[in-house]
Amino acid sequence: MNSTIQSQFQLCHEIFVLDTHLKKTLNSVGRKQHAQKFIDETLDILRMEPLGTMHFYDATDARAPGWSFIQAITTSHISAHYFEKPGNHPHIRIDFYSCRSVDWQKVIEMSHKHFVLADWHATFIERKIGEDAGRRILDIQGNGNQVCTKKALLDPAMISITEPVLAFAAA
Repeated sequence: MNSTIQSQFQLCHEIFVLDTHLKKTLNSVGRKQHAQKFIDETLDILRMEPLGTMHFYDATDARAPGWSFIQAITTSHISAHYFEKPGNHPHIRIDFYSCRSVDWQKVIEMSHKHFVLADWHATFIERKIGEDAGRRILDIQGNGNQVCTKKALLDPAMISITEPVLAFAAA
C-alpha cells in the first residue's frame, strides 16, 4: 500500500448512493473498459486502491437490459448497475461504501465525466457505532456535475432523545 495513503488512513464508515438518469445511452462497445476507466480514475482521485479485479456482468433479463460491476477496494467496495430500455432514459445506480472517508462531490464529478449525468438523487451516510455515536445522513439532488439541493435528514448533533425506546416484542 502507498505510504502516503497509509499515513492518512482513518477508520470511518461512509456510504454514498447515487441514482441518476444519463443524458445519452452508453456505447455498448467497450462497456467493460469504460467501467474500468471510471473505477481507476475515481479510486485515483479519492486516493483509494482496488482489491483484486473488477467483476463485470452483462444483464441476462431482457426486461432490464444493461450491465453491472462490482469492484472490491481495500476499504470495501463500489458497485454499479446500468440500465437502458428503449423509450426510457438510460440510468445508472452507483453504490460506494468505504471504511475511509468518501468525498462524494468527487464521485459526482467522476460519474459525470464518465457517464454524462442528467438529473440525479443521492444519499450520503456517515455511520458510527457506540454509545455516543450517531449517523449523519444527507439527501442530495442535482443535475450534471452541479448540486442543486443538499439537506441533512439526520444529524446526531441536532437530535436528542430523552425517552427510552421500547423494543418490539416478537410475534
